[in-house]
Amino acid sequence: MGYGPPKGRSGAQASAMILRRRRYFALAAAALLATPLVVGLVAPDSPASVLKEGRRLAPAPRLPVTAEDWAALPGVIDAFLKDHFGLRSAMIRAHKEMGKAVLDPGSNTVLVGRGGRMFYLGEETVRQSAGLVLRDEQVADTAAFLIAMNDRLKQRGVPMLVAVPPNAATVYQDDLPAWARNAGRPTEYGLLLKSLAEGGVRTVDLRPVLDQAKAGGPVYYLHDSHWTPRGALAAFNAVAAASGHANWRLDPATALTAPVERKGGDLARELGVLDSVRETVEDLATPEGTKTLLTADPVGDYVETSGKPGPTIMIVGDSFTAGHFAPMALAHAGRVVWAHHRRCGFDWSLIDRYRPDMLWWMPNERQLLCDPGVRPVAFDGQAR
Repeated sequence: MGYGPPKGRSGAQASAMILRRRRYFALAAAALLATPLVVGLVAPDSPASVLKEGRRLAPAPRLPVTAEDWAALPGVIDAFLKDHFGLRSAMIRAHKEMGKAVLDPGSNTVLVGRGGRMFYLGEETVRQSAGLVLRDEQVADTAAFLIAMNDRLKQRGVPMLVAVPPNAATVYQDDLPAWARNAGRPTEYGLLLKSLAEGGVRTVDLRPVLDQAKAGGPVYYLHDSHWTPRGALAAFNAVAAASGHANWRLDPATALTAPVERKGGDLARELGVLDSVRETVEDLATPEGTKTLLTADPVGDYVETSGKPGPTIMIVGDSFTAGHFAPMALAHAGRVVWAHHRRCGFDWSLIDRYRPDMLWWMPNERQLLCDPGVRPVAFDGQAR
C-alpha cells in the first residue's frame, strides 16, 4: 500500500489543491486575528475592565519627537493595543479556564502548604501577601476615602481606627512554598497603612500582633481561611489598646475554652475533603449578647447589646469580625453595631442612626481595597 498522490491525480494536481486550501486557511486565520481589532474599534471593552486590575489604561501613542521617543514607540504602541483590543476580558477569562482544564484539574483556589496548612488563592490572596500584586491605584483610592471618612467622623466626634486582619499567608509565611513567600517586597497592606498614617488616620498593624500570638497556639485554622478565636482575641486586645482602652484586655487563659476537635473548614470544603480533615483549637468562652438583625440576610448587619451601660462601638468589617468581636467587646461596651464593609459601599446612615462612640474599620487584607468608584450608601447624603 503506497502513500503517494491519490489515484487518478498527478502530484502537480495534488500540490495545487493543497495550495488552494492553504489560501482558505490563511484567510480564516487572518479573519480570526483581525476580529479583536475590529471589535475593539466598534465595541471596545469598558475602561473599568482595566481599572479593576488596579491600574490605569495605557495612553494612546503620541508623535515621536526625540530619538528616545522613537526608541520607546514600539513599547508604547504594544501597551496601548494590549489595553484596547476587542474581546479582551472574554479572552482573558477563556485563557484562564482553558489553562485550568488542561494544566490544573484540581482546585485553583486552595494551596496546600507545609504541614497540610491550606491557603486561599482566590482574590489574589497569596500573591497579595507575597507582594506579587500591588494595585497602586486602588490603594491610593482606598486611602483617600478612609482619610475623608475619618475627617467626617471627626466632625461628629467619632474617633476611627483602621485595623486590617492579615491574610493567613501573611502570618504563616514559613508554611508557604518558596515562590509564595515575601522576600521583602512592599505589600498593599503596608502601603495602605503608610498612606493612612500620612493622612492622620489612626491605625494598628495586626501583622506583628498575630505573628507574636501564634507562639501561644494556632491563630489561623489549618483548613479554613479565617483566624481562630485565639487570633481574634489577640487582635481584639491590640485594637482595644490602640483605642485607648487597654483595660479591656481579655486574658486568653480565661477567655478561651479548653482545646476541642474541629472538623473541616471552608478551604477543606473547596477541596472536597470536608469530612476527612480535623484539627484541635480553642473556642471563645465570652457570653454573647442580644442580637437584632438590621437586614433580611441572617449573616448581614446587626446590633448586639449587653444589657448594661457602656459605649457604642461600630465595627465595619467582614467574616473575620462578624462572629467573634461583638461578644469580646460587650464585656465592656453596651452596644456593638456591626456592618459589612461591602468594598466601601456600606450604609453610612447607620452612623447617624446609632451615633457610635468609636468606629473600627476592619475588612480582611484580601478585601482591604475599595471597588473602583464605590462609596458608602448615603455618604454625603447620596446613594452609591
